[in-house]
Amino acid sequence: MATLSLQNLQMVLTYIQRGVLEMNGDTIVWFVLILTIITCDWLAIYLYRTKKIPIWVSAIGMALLVPVIVFSFMYLMLKLIANDPNDDGTGIAFAGGFMVLFLAAHAIIIFVIGVILNIYTFVRNKLKIKQGAV
Repeated sequence: MATLSLQNLQMVLTYIQRGVLEMNGDTIVWFVLILTIITCDWLAIYLYRTKKIPIWVSAIGMALLVPVIVFSFMYLMLKLIANDPNDDGTGIAFAGGFMVLFLAAHAIIIFVIGVILNIYTFVRNKLKIKQGAV
């Protein structure tokens, strides 16, 4: 059975840091985007099923979190990865702009889906009430 000593932990952290530093910038951006979308969508579905919060409300929450997520990502990338003195950070700025557009479009799509789902549920319930009254 392997034990995790301080030396082994430092070695693992060094490998992780090397992997992140050697990773392509596009890969990091797509990884963060996919992770953010999966997390937000899971949270929206969870809140809809258990707490009965409409999906369109979760989409508004997603839209409000877009700047927080992107600025946090850009700050971490500038502080942790962009250590080259000749690098002015324009690539990270373009990546941040792309992420804002992508996540905002995703929030709008989820908002539209939530509104359509609410309208469908409302009409279905109205038809059930009318059929029960007749």
